[in-house]
Amino acid sequence: MKSCLPALAFALVLITGCTTTPPPEPPQSERLSQQVARTTLERAQQAYDDGDYTKAINTLKSGGVSVFEGAEPATRLDAMKLEAFSYCVANQIAECRTQFRKVLDALPTFDLSVAERKHPVWGPAFEAAKRLKR
Repeated sequence: MKSCLPALAFALVLITGCTTTPPPEPPQSERLSQQVARTTLERAQQAYDDGDYTKAINTLKSGGVSVFEGAEPATRLDAMKLEAFSYCVANQIAECRTQFRKVLDALPTFDLSVAERKHPVWGPAFEAAKRLKR
């Protein structure tokens, strides 16, 4: 009987270890905010992909800051970056640099990928924004 005790204790540990409580879900308002932000970002990305950069910018700005304020950081960053790119390809370079400065204000360690840095319009605009942040 004594030889069964270690096995029984081990089994008990295994069973109790498997009954972990899942993390709490975010409040409904946070999930809704993220959903609205993602939908807005997707519409803006579609306009950008279609070559309608003005519509992309207007879509990102349509909800104002409030649409992306409640969003997850990655969604906010994607929206800000898309807005900067849209300004750049719409030949609104000053606005592009301003938007990149906003990205760097929100995330000082942000950097473009190697391929993005080589872009003839937004690469130099981003570098100019970085220099202004120093």
